[in-house]
Amino acid sequence: MRNLKVRSVVVHDTLLSNAKYEGQQNKASSVSLSSHEIEAVCVSIENRIFCACYAGVCELSSEVLKLVEWTEQRNGARIISFDHLSDEYLLCTVLSSGVVLIVDYENGTVERCDIIPTELCSARWAPDFHVLLLASSEMLYFVTRQFEVLNEQPLNSSRSGREELMTVGWGSKETQFQGIGGRKQPGKVDNEQPTTVSEYDQHRVLLAWNGDANYVAVSYVDNLTNFRQFCVFDHEGELISRLQQVSNVEETLAYRPTGNIIATSRYDSDKREIIFYERNGQRRSKFECGPHQGSLINWMGWNTDGNILCVQSKDLAGTAEEVSFWCVSNYDWMLKYRKVVNDGFLLACWHESNPNQFCYVARNGRANFIDFEFTYNFCGGIVLSIAGCNVRVTDLKAAPIPPPMCQYELTFPNIVCEIAQYNDSAAFLLADHSLLAYKLREGKFEEYAEYDTTDLSQDCICYNLCLNNSNQLSAIIASSHYSICNLNLKNMNCKESICLYSTEKPLIWHSHMTNGFILQRIDGEWFSIKENKDKHCYLETGILFETGSALCHCHYSQTKDIIFGISKTNDLVVNGRSFFKYVGSYTADEDYLLTVTFDSHSSSSKLQIAELKDILTTDKQISYKSSRAIERGAMLIGYETGGTRVWLQMPRGNLETIHLKELLLNKLKKLLNDLHFKDAAVIMKKHRIDMNLFYDHNPEFFMKHIGQFVEDIGSAELLNLFVASLNNDNVTLGIYSENYSNSNHIKLDKKAVKSNENKVQKVCTTIREHILSLDDIHITDLYTTVILTYLKEQPPQVSKALLALREQSLKLPHGKELEKKWIAYVSLLAPTENLFNVALSTYDLNLTLAVAENSQMDPKEYLPLLADFQTQSSPAYQKFKIDIYLGMFRRAIRNLSELDDRWNEAAEIIKRQNLYTEALIKVCELCANHLMNKRRFEEAGLLFKRANNMTMALQCYQSAQKWREMIECGQIMNMANKELSDLLQKMIPNFESRGKFMDIAEILSFVDKKSNMVQIVEYYCKADAWSFAMNHAFGNEELTKIVSQAASVRYEQILQSIENWENLLEQYCCRLEVVRENKENSLKAAIKRFEDHDLPASEVFSETSSAMSDISKISTVSTASARRRKHIEKKKKVLKEGTQYEDAALLNALKDTMSLIDSQQDELISLLPTLVAVDAVEEARTIQTHFLTLLKNTSKVIGIAWPTHLSAHMIPGPLRETYRDKNGIIRIPEENKMPDRIPFESELMRPQIRNVLWQLEIC
Repeated sequence: MRNLKVRSVVVHDTLLSNAKYEGQQNKASSVSLSSHEIEAVCVSIENRIFCACYAGVCELSSEVLKLVEWTEQRNGARIISFDHLSDEYLLCTVLSSGVVLIVDYENGTVERCDIIPTELCSARWAPDFHVLLLASSEMLYFVTRQFEVLNEQPLNSSRSGREELMTVGWGSKETQFQGIGGRKQPGKVDNEQPTTVSEYDQHRVLLAWNGDANYVAVSYVDNLTNFRQFCVFDHEGELISRLQQVSNVEETLAYRPTGNIIATSRYDSDKREIIFYERNGQRRSKFECGPHQGSLINWMGWNTDGNILCVQSKDLAGTAEEVSFWCVSNYDWMLKYRKVVNDGFLLACWHESNPNQFCYVARNGRANFIDFEFTYNFCGGIVLSIAGCNVRVTDLKAAPIPPPMCQYELTFPNIVCEIAQYNDSAAFLLADHSLLAYKLREGKFEEYAEYDTTDLSQDCICYNLCLNNSNQLSAIIASSHYSICNLNLKNMNCKESICLYSTEKPLIWHSHMTNGFILQRIDGEWFSIKENKDKHCYLETGILFETGSALCHCHYSQTKDIIFGISKTNDLVVNGRSFFKYVGSYTADEDYLLTVTFDSHSSSSKLQIAELKDILTTDKQISYKSSRAIERGAMLIGYETGGTRVWLQMPRGNLETIHLKELLLNKLKKLLNDLHFKDAAVIMKKHRIDMNLFYDHNPEFFMKHIGQFVEDIGSAELLNLFVASLNNDNVTLGIYSENYSNSNHIKLDKKAVKSNENKVQKVCTTIREHILSLDDIHITDLYTTVILTYLKEQPPQVSKALLALREQSLKLPHGKELEKKWIAYVSLLAPTENLFNVALSTYDLNLTLAVAENSQMDPKEYLPLLADFQTQSSPAYQKFKIDIYLGMFRRAIRNLSELDDRWNEAAEIIKRQNLYTEALIKVCELCANHLMNKRRFEEAGLLFKRANNMTMALQCYQSAQKWREMIECGQIMNMANKELSDLLQKMIPNFESRGKFMDIAEILSFVDKKSNMVQIVEYYCKADAWSFAMNHAFGNEELTKIVSQAASVRYEQILQSIENWENLLEQYCCRLEVVRENKENSLKAAIKRFEDHDLPASEVFSETSSAMSDISKISTVSTASARRRKHIEKKKKVLKEGTQYEDAALLNALKDTMSLIDSQQDELISLLPTLVAVDAVEEARTIQTHFLTLLKNTSKVIGIAWPTHLSAHMIPGPLRETYRDKNGIIRIPEENKMPDRIPFESELMRPQIRNVLWQLEIC
């Protein structure tokens, strides 16, 4: 299917050209040169053209004529070979006299080597120049590079070749039964019998080497029989084989550089054939290459790659010569290009190192170097393949037919050389420079116009046709200059072609752009020309970029403004920059770039795809989206725009159609977004795409349109495939992650991932509900999908499916048949042996009977069993019996618990089956319910968790305001974050009223930390959790400002508290000293009164202390009652002057104040660094100084209020209670004697101020 397209043409006007040669003759009239004097021409590897004439050797491609004479060395001998030895840059001429002349053209020297004193008729160097083969009319001479004869072999030898196949005639035509038909055709010509040479045969000896210079083919005429014979020798002169003889062979010979194929030609009546032989002499294949009459083949030769065969021929009248280029695909040889030269050729050959370059020198002196490239004429899925005068048309979208087959052919009056396509238009360039325009009408191309090419010269080469949407056709015309010409249709007012741009530098490629053209020169320079309306011409607008060497297989995307091309190192270059390595072929459209890449270390090639937007938006090396291994040597034809098919041609010529995953998924995305669910399902089924993509592509969108999804598909088969393939994995994050790498699917948060965990359950439930909401006809058609939604859930709900189909079948007129059908469907998906038990677990014996009848169970097994169950009168006991049969003992206990007279059986089952754990769980539930009724919610929550009843546990923890436990239960239940957050937020007002700001901040952090950040920081500040507040405010100026303001307010509050505490300490301490002093005086007065008046102790204390209020006059009390004790404790809390327990109340007040002072140290640990962090260093220093002073004062007060040595008046409480003994008798002490016992009350315990490290050195 590939066409051979002219890539570039380099034209050299040699010294033989009229314009140059006339000027040269004027300067040096003594030296004359004409094409008739030239005996031989050769081309060097640098494309320098040398010619040999009688006088000597000169370079035709130079500006100045320089002749290296060899008249003396030549001695009038005929030239039989003239070659350029590229390894030493020397010219080698072999003369018929057996002499070799080595010409050093640069130094102007000629060296003569006498080899064989024999008349030679042919000579040929091996491709690597290590062996020179000389031929006379009878002998072959193998000569080394040092011009020493290595071996001699006779041309006509009777011996067999080394690899020649031997036969004794068995199986030949002569030994076979001919039949009546064979006997009736005695005059039929046998093509396998040799014939004498034709009158046009010059009896030359033809020599042809293979590519690795190991073998050489020889064609000669046997002087005895006058037959042309063929034989093969190796490079050392050993005979390999003789080719099978055929009739009417011509004087042609070619050896393919690769593959060991030897070609020659023969004629048969009015046609000519090219015949191919293998090295062992066996005939392999042939093809017809045109008419025989009136033409003669001068030369045949393959290019160095062996994929183009050139045939040079001329007409017998001598009016014109032509070269034809043939290619093979799928064993079909096609004529791809032809060039006609009216003046004839001086030289026609392939380039030595550039496999696709062909050179010819015409007799008019003009040399043309043509570079070919293989390309597919592919547009809109239609491929046009050139085959001589025919163009094969294949619509790959309809049927990918491999060559030589096609859908239809277009026939032209001459050989087609090049094709240009654009949408539904095509232009065909013929060998005679005719240009025909075709349109695609009703699926076929039809001719509608012809372009005017009358003003194009006959010797010019037209190539690189470019057709645009307005049927404007442009081409590069190579002649003495290189021009961009606009070719017009003949029916237009302007008939002649218009030259838009002309230059002396060779042009390779051009393409239309807005108001101009993009061009590439042969040196790799890219530039543009645009129309200048004032001057009515096109002018250069500047160089776009340079690639260092010319690019091939170029393509320009006008909408994207991108230029593609492949460099000589097989790099894919985009806008002058190399993006991909080892690219063999590619195709691109507005969205994707597809390439076929190869690797020398791999036995296969790779078909790869990339997005154009990635190339346009990055300067870095990009990677392919997906890759697929294909056969090595495969070529990319194109792909279906907007579709999924990619067409490739394999090395043998066969076609393959590939649906690339990237294109498939791209099309599926569009179908899903456009709600074309059925089309997407058909594609997924055909190409085995995971149907989870329906949901995972856009879960919310799919669930929103799931009803339309069911109705659009409308097929139980497709819906069942979808439901059966469902799983909780996200394919856009798994097997298709590369195809969704640039979408929002990779940014799923934890909520979305968690919601995907119940995807199967959610989708199955929704599909089932929608189907059941339809009419009965649709429900019946899709009920297998309803069944499958039950079976797909985890765990499979087989029993629910059976009950549902049973219920549905009872509603329908043909319910029994449908029930049987649906049960059979369930049995396909559920094991048959388990299906009976599952049906039995529904307690529906009729359904169980239907399932058993549909299975392969023996009626003798299930009928007695079902009959036994039906004999049970009580439904609960019947269920119990079924549960026992199924081994479902827990359910059996539950059903049996409904019967009061069956407790013994229940206890026996619990013991036998060891169901204590299950019983314990039930007990926990009962106990938890009891505790919940008593409003012991926290304990009830613990028991509900033990019973695995997380719903009730969550409810109890919510009532107990235990938010951490609520979160734990919610996570165990897989509760949605939003639902759990709503429950927690309802607790915030209650916590705020109770001052639990720390809890509020943590709740808000769990609900939505990001959006609630301001509130979280504020609540941490209210809770005096300054370190948490600063951690959350880090890096945020607004939040830091909030913390700063709150810290400043707290600073003021603490200073005020310090002042208040100091005042209270001083007040309480002074009052305590007064109370103790009064108490000491009272004690002394009482003792003196007692001693002076000898009064009872109770009366002494009553009279001496009126401030002790009305105390009891009872002197003997057994013990203080609990009620009286509580009354005394209350008095100890009352700060009122003159009360009996004032000193105890003062001590308790001091302890409370000191406790506040001590606890304040904990806050200062985080508050001081916070003040420093918000640049309030002075405030931090002030607090630290004041608080240290407060601590010192506190220590002094502790020493006063709780001295180390205790006196009687320092014991808190009334003196009457201080001196009461264990019998309740009040005993007056002598002098200052302490009482017999001291009550060890809490107010006597000295408070401790902790040594907490809260001070800052920087303050």
